[in-house]
This record gives sequence, structure tokens and C-alpha cells, in this order.
Amino acid sequence: MRKQSVQRAFFLWAMYSLVANFAHPITPTFIQDLGLRDYMFGVAFACMAITNFAFSPFWGKISKSIGASRLMGICFLGYAFAQAVFGSATTELQIAIGRLIGGFFIGGITVNQILYIMENSAPGKAGQNLATNVTVNVVVAAFGYMMGGFLGNISIPMTFMVQVAGLTVNGILYWVLLKDADIERNKLTVKEVVANSNPFQAVVDAKVIMTYAIAMFLVVCLSTQFATTCYEQCFNYFIKDQYGFPPSYNGLLKAAVGVITMIANSTICVYLMKKTNIFKSLIPVLSICFAMMMSIVVLDKVVPFIIMNVVFFGFNAVYQPLIQAMISKLSDKDDGIMVGLFNSMRSLGMVGGSLFAGFIYEVGPKLSFVFSAMAFLIAIVATFAMNRKMKYM
Repeated sequence: MRKQSVQRAFFLWAMYSLVANFAHPITPTFIQDLGLRDYMFGVAFACMAITNFAFSPFWGKISKSIGASRLMGICFLGYAFAQAVFGSATTELQIAIGRLIGGFFIGGITVNQILYIMENSAPGKAGQNLATNVTVNVVVAAFGYMMGGFLGNISIPMTFMVQVAGLTVNGILYWVLLKDADIERNKLTVKEVVANSNPFQAVVDAKVIMTYAIAMFLVVCLSTQFATTCYEQCFNYFIKDQYGFPPSYNGLLKAAVGVITMIANSTICVYLMKKTNIFKSLIPVLSICFAMMMSIVVLDKVVPFIIMNVVFFGFNAVYQPLIQAMISKLSDKDDGIMVGLFNSMRSLGMVGGSLFAGFIYEVGPKLSFVFSAMAFLIAIVATFAMNRKMKYM
């Protein structure tokens, strides 16, 4: 019954994307029902991002020794346990512990899914399959978010129970349905794994390729990820706290955003990547994000506020593929180092953005949107400086 199959991996990844997003729309309600401080929505996400970032290299090394599908089965069971801890938490410390455990195993799921596709794709098909995997994740995750919202309207504890059961079943199916590629596995000692799993190694290795243009590119990566994470974490909590939206409304909004994201990526983004210089095109895209974020700051009435936010998500989705497409153009010497740098900056932006959003919300509910706009402005200036150095401006 076990088989090497990218198609089966797509199906199982779709199941994961669906179930893994059940908890997101209910988290603001969960935190408020426990009577915890507002900053916990940012702290919870940051805890997950920290261990995800720190242990992703660890999972990559282990995979080469054990095999991606076997490891994913383990990680799904671990993630199910983490969500059980999270869902049963009653204190800030317990939530932090659950999210730290969750990030540890999420890193393993994400890394090994990519490795499985790369190892088992037909020659020349890995890139296309990875793109398909991203599309599956975006679309199915939006509907998982919506389903989680409606389940949350019925019962918050039941939503966590359904999620834990779904993750457990998914882990078992990975063992039953998927077989790893028949390649030679290098057995690593614990000492070797630890020595080669430093999450900051990408930064250390960067000195061999670092230029002014690449430094500005990294500023763009860090500031845009900070802006997006700070905004998204605040938005999810804001519409519950300020407008009293039930979890189902949060889920419906996310489903709408998923559709808009897919349309924006398949139209605007494709056009910019095929017909324009993406380094120059990034400036007007980020400028639109900045302008729309400023309008979100000044809007108070619920309908215009929600409409502007949904439209913003579409443009927010456009800049991300453009930035990823720049990686190979900036460094043709060692894309592995460049990808490592990119991932490191994104992870730091996620941690910083979520923590900042949580704590600044205590000072003012809309301050996260203000600082997100400022981060987009920094990204615009850095993109302009990068283009000047590369003589595109």
C-alpha cells in the first residue's frame, strides 16, 4: 500500500492544511475567554515561530538519515500533542509551552514536505510540483480557517479535539500511504546532527556572497515580513476585540482572502514577473501596500475597514513571490546560502512582528497597523537603494 507518490503527498498535505488551520480563527476568542492579557495573541505566535526557525535545520539533517515520510508521521503526532497542550491550557505559561512544542514539529512538517517533493518528483518537475504544493496550501488553508471558525461557534474545546484527531490520522496516513525515495541514507550521529543544525549558520555563511545590494534585499525581507506578521496577528485579534466578530466571521474573511490571494497571484503577479523588471516593479507594489495600510489606520467604520483590509491582502500577496524570484538573480554563486539568508530574515520578521503586535496592542489597538505601515516604508527605501546600486534606477 505504501508508494512513492507526489500526488499522494499533495492529498495528505491538503488534509494537513485544512486541519492545521482550525485553531487560528478561534485563538482570539480562546485567549479572551481565559481572561488573559491582549499581548498573548502575539506571544503565542512568536513562540511557535521561534522553535520553527531554530529547529528547521535539525529536521533537514535528520531527514537525510531517516527519510521524509517517516519523519512527517512523527511530526504530525507531535503536533497533535502540542495542540492538545495548547487547547487545554488555562495560563499564559501553558499556552507558551504548547506553542513552543508546536513550532518544533511544524518545522519538521514543512521542511520534510519540501524534501519529499524534491526527492520524489520526476526530473525537471520539482519546481512545478513545489508551486502546486504552495497553491494547494493557500486554497485549502483558507477553507480550513473557515471551517475552524464555524466549529468554534459551536465549541472551542471541540474544535481543538477535532484538530488533534485530524492531525493524528494524518500522521498515521503518512506512514501507511507514502514510501520514501530509494536513495542512500547517511546515518548521522547525534553529535553530527547538532553540529550541522545551527539556525544562524546561514548568516555566518553569508560573508562569502554579501554585497550592498544583497544587504538591502535582506532589509526588504525582514521589514516586509515584520509588517505582514505584525498586521495579520493584530487584525485577527482586532476584529474580535473591537467589533465583536464571532470565530465564523474570522473564518469567512480568511476564505475570501484565500480566493483573492489566488486571483492576485495568478494575474497581477504573473504579469509583473513575465513582463516587467521585478526589482523596479516591487517599489510600486510596496508603495500601494504602504498607502492602503495608512488608510486602514484612519478607517473606523466596520464595513469600509473590512473591505480595505480584504483588498490589502490581495496586494500583500503579490510582493511575496516577487521577493522570492529575486533570490537567484541576486546571487548565482550559491543559491543555497541565499535561500538560507532569506529564510532566516523571514523567521526573524515573524518573531519580531508577532511579539511587537501583541505588546503594542496593549498601548493602542491600531498601533500595529501604524508600525506595519512604517515597516513597508522602510522596505520601499531599501528597495530603491538596492535598485540604485544595481543601476535599475
